[in-house]
Amino acid sequence: MFYGDVAKRWSFVHVDDLAEAYVRILDRPSAVDGEVFVIADDQRMPALEVQRVAVRAAGYDGEIALETAEAGGMMQMAADQDELVSSAKAHRLLGWRPRHASFTDAPERHHRAWRAAGL
Repeated sequence: MFYGDVAKRWSFVHVDDLAEAYVRILDRPSAVDGEVFVIADDQRMPALEVQRVAVRAAGYDGEIALETAEAGGMMQMAADQDELVSSAKAHRLLGWRPRHASFTDAPERHHRAWRAAGL
């Protein structure tokens, strides 16, 4: 089931890339004291495409039913918009760049990791 606007896009980040950004912050606390960073890759993928790739990697080959955000409840309504961020500050001040490919470039590998984690 997919709720809401099929064109909405969200920012994502691989957990290892996020961890690397944290390490860079911790390695230079005085240089970034008081700064706030947003960490995400530079992809701008539609959420429906991410869901489509994820369910295919999990072995589902059926159609994804579409519903209104309202049908999904308050959380779906709150998330029914573009949620795009820029990591330009992290690039500039930390020298951080994401190293991992987009989720959609290796969905089977990500699905295996998710299963191995017991989630």
